[in-house]
Amino acid sequence: MASQLSWLDSSRAEQQRMRELLNMFSEQESRDELGIGQVRDAFGDLLFPGTSTLHTRARYLLIVPWCFQHASRRPDRDQAVEVDRVERVVISALRTAGATEGLIGRRASTGVKTLPSTIYASALHTYGIDGGIELAAASRDTEAAELTELRTDRWPATLPRSPAGFPEAVDMGLDLTQQEADWLRERILTSTAGTLLAHLLQAGNRPEDDAAEPWRVSAVGSASERVRTDLEYARAFSTCMQGAALLYNLILAEEYEKAGHDRIEPPDYREALARWAERMATVAPWDRADMWSRLIAINPRIDTNLRARAFIEAWIDLVLAGRADGAAEDVELRDLVARREKTVKKTQSRLVNSKLLRGWTGASGSRRLVYRWPQVRRMLTDIHDGMEATGAVAA
Repeated sequence: MASQLSWLDSSRAEQQRMRELLNMFSEQESRDELGIGQVRDAFGDLLFPGTSTLHTRARYLLIVPWCFQHASRRPDRDQAVEVDRVERVVISALRTAGATEGLIGRRASTGVKTLPSTIYASALHTYGIDGGIELAAASRDTEAAELTELRTDRWPATLPRSPAGFPEAVDMGLDLTQQEADWLRERILTSTAGTLLAHLLQAGNRPEDDAAEPWRVSAVGSASERVRTDLEYARAFSTCMQGAALLYNLILAEEYEKAGHDRIEPPDYREALARWAERMATVAPWDRADMWSRLIAINPRIDTNLRARAFIEAWIDLVLAGRADGAAEDVELRDLVARREKTVKKTQSRLVNSKLLRGWTGASGSRRLVYRWPQVRRMLTDIHDGMEATGAVAA
């Protein structure tokens, strides 16, 4: 069934989390097997407000409003249906033009289920592009359709105009023009001041293409003390908690072999844990009370998620006390991780569900947390490309 759009008061954050959760089930390395996703996402929001693992290209922050504006020119039509149609016309136009890098619908074409207006709804609101009105995916009803019809023109007066021929043609594809890049940059800077995202949007702070993690970007060194502290907390948390994920996968690998399964050959998690222990040497104890304070300010629910916080604190206490070396054989660490996975997954735990263990793919949430960085870096690159084009023209 095609996605329908309406203006609703439902929680943007909850809808976005659910879409990202569903997406993660198709990405074995991103799964939250130990129930720390709430904290991970709070770090993502702290560093990069409005972003999502589902985002692909920055120009969608303009393409979505253009679709709504175009649909509003046909007030005789159901606006939710018309927006849906226009978005699919855009997908077809971009595919025809060969603008497929980051294209939503690259594989499914116009049959894609989740449209850009759904994926970018939270970002549009966070950056003040939607005029303060919440965009949400929902099954259409009379009241929702009326709200859609009344409010589709509520976009900033300064919004750059859609290219000539839109939506049947999209000049520049998914690349930003100089005007568009400057406009988006100002919107995001204004709405996310004091964050790493805003800092990396400053002229000259373009992230390096080979910076696989946000803390490896050279421009970080010139950020404010507040931003650098946010990022250091995120780095330390990521490094510490990857050990728990690796140990969980080691336990699974042992159980998998013990059960006689041989469909896949798991990675060498003992070696991975040894390399992780070496990285732990770069992590010193930090002000975790301050870290929790900052995260709870982003998501107050973390304050009442006592089991997750207790697990995280217990793990960090142990590995910072020198237990990272030898983690593969540490009975207390192994028990801590196994109990946590069983608590989180219950009957879906691979450690108790033999069917799920048999279907294990060899890696479950074992990558280091980078807080949406691949998607954020792509969006930043798009905007910096446009900004630099401005300089080239001026020159």
